[in-house]
Amino acid sequence: MSARLSTLCLRRAAALAALLLMMVGFLFVDLSPRVQSSDRPSAQNMKAAREIWSQLKVAQSTGTATEIYFTDESVGALSALLSDASGIGRIEARLTSGVLSSSVSIPLPLGFWMNAEATATGQHDGFPVYRLRVGRVTFPQFASRWFADAAWWALGLAGARLPSLDELVRQVRIDDQQVTARIALPRSTGVFDSIMAVSSESVDQQLVRKIYCQAATEQREDRVDALPLMVNRIFAKSPSHGADSYSRAAFIALSLLVVGEEAEALVPDAAALAQNCPRRNRPVYLHGREDLAKHWTLSAALTSVLGEKAAANIGEWKELDDSLAGGSGFSFVDLAADRAGLQTALRSFDVKTASQTTRELSTARDNDLLPSSLLEAPEGLSNASFADRFGSLEERKYRQAIAHIDGILGGEMDIRQR
Repeated sequence: MSARLSTLCLRRAAALAALLLMMVGFLFVDLSPRVQSSDRPSAQNMKAAREIWSQLKVAQSTGTATEIYFTDESVGALSALLSDASGIGRIEARLTSGVLSSSVSIPLPLGFWMNAEATATGQHDGFPVYRLRVGRVTFPQFASRWFADAAWWALGLAGARLPSLDELVRQVRIDDQQVTARIALPRSTGVFDSIMAVSSESVDQQLVRKIYCQAATEQREDRVDALPLMVNRIFAKSPSHGADSYSRAAFIALSLLVVGEEAEALVPDAAALAQNCPRRNRPVYLHGREDLAKHWTLSAALTSVLGEKAAANIGEWKELDDSLAGGSGFSFVDLAADRAGLQTALRSFDVKTASQTTRELSTARDNDLLPSSLLEAPEGLSNASFADRFGSLEERKYRQAIAHIDGILGGEMDIRQR
């Protein structure tokens, strides 16, 4: 009798669980995305995002509440970058007729989708009141705030030093064509450091320090300024076992030596490391060019910490930004150096090719790090010239140009840049 009762209870519990799952699915899960696939960032997006970044840096430097302005263009630019960086590809933000909205469609297993949208209007003292909709459910405003507080709390757990949302955002006014936010940014939040700390968990920081200090000492003693020679020395010390782990640390240490301040964000204690083991503050060259040495090493280091997609995105965003007025122009040569560093890093992380790759790096020369044929690639392109010749980052002509570069780097093509 007890066995039958237990079986009956289990069946009822299973039926109840299935019913609850169906209800949750009906309420929160959709059969298709509501947000269309986003275009990849454009030079205009980079310009708008750079203007917002400049405002934020000024606000942070003052240490007091400062007004920041967002237009529909800048809101769209930020969503384009976030969509590209996250890999979701379906994030959209817009300002329309006094309504600020942000939407996302997240793919789920079995072809299902989770669609969410947050909207806000009017003027608010403190963090804005917004309405959140997930699937078919629209949450009340007090519940929507719980989600924002929970996300903020999670950042704090990760090590970010942040004030409360209402202390950070003092006032928000949403008009037809502009959002004005009065914010008080602390001089140091630790948000980026926390992200880097999580991203670099697979990196042996003690090994980074060891490699960096040894290489910095050697660099000061004999004034080596050729990137291949620095690479040779570092990778000649790679162990026979654990070459993949050594390579991650080595690329990060190398970026500190070659790139300097711009690479310090990749290392949690970079400031102390630079002070204890000062590097020689002189340019390092690849094919006689300082910029190529920086592109190659920083891309390899970014791949070590953030992964292939993030490293590739950052390289492309940099070139889009350079194509704007006052920049050096979109350079496929720089992009080739980025991709060379990225691909070298990936090969050195793969346990199947790690040992061979580190051996090759211990004797590499300029052409091994970056084939000289790629120095003939187009560069110095204005935004208009890039758009005329290659369209955008999504156009077939641009993708073919990147595939051509990758083919040369992979030894698949015997070439000259077309």
